[in-house]
Amino acid sequence: MSEFVEKEEEEESFHDCAEPPSAEEEVDNSPETDIVEGESDTKENEDGVEANETHDESVAIREEVPKDITKALEAKEKGNEAFKSRDFDLAIQYYSLAISLCPDDQPEHLATLYGNRSASYYAEEEFDLVVEDCSAALERKPDYLKVLARRMQVYEKLEKYEEALADAKKVKELDPAYSKIVSIINRLEKLHEEKMQKMKDEALGKLKDLGNSILGAFGMSLDNFKMEQDPATGSWSVNMK
Repeated sequence: MSEFVEKEEEEESFHDCAEPPSAEEEVDNSPETDIVEGESDTKENEDGVEANETHDESVAIREEVPKDITKALEAKEKGNEAFKSRDFDLAIQYYSLAISLCPDDQPEHLATLYGNRSASYYAEEEFDLVVEDCSAALERKPDYLKVLARRMQVYEKLEKYEEALADAKKVKELDPAYSKIVSIINRLEKLHEEKMQKMKDEALGKLKDLGNSILGAFGMSLDNFKMEQDPATGSWSVNMK
């Protein structure tokens, strides 16, 4: 990890659970932190971007804000402070301000900012927004393990097991020693298979209902027919009983 994302402070854990291993237990959902020099108590900078200091007031973000990496990192640090105070709404506003200020030629900084905002959205249980921000971070930094694991966790919460499984396998590829990743993959594979089977059963049930509605006009039903699967090809045939 680069020099601006190396230093992490201890954050409170939001997942103090003693259940069997799950994606949620393995994911660090704290934001990245680093030290930024410069004034942190300025209420209005020369570019006209206001950032109110109290947790009661919002952060105003003007359109077409001039890009400035120093001010972006200052806003990020304020976001981190708000996050540690568990004022997640304010943290989201500061991270959004930081994203708007961060130059496009700073992909690692942007990845960190999107990752931090995703942690705040996670705390607010805005899971669709967590996925959006994690994906934005990963576009800029594909090996961002912490964010990849967070998206894996949220995909599972959203019951998008196929996507969660893909992320879990990528986590294992990036870090084979990642805590309990094998058990996480095994669980996600099982959940994915169960979901696919349920969808298959529901589709077959609808087809059966449709078939019975048509055959009913002839005084027949699908109960008059027998379906057999060829074990060699997997194809199905339908025959009268």
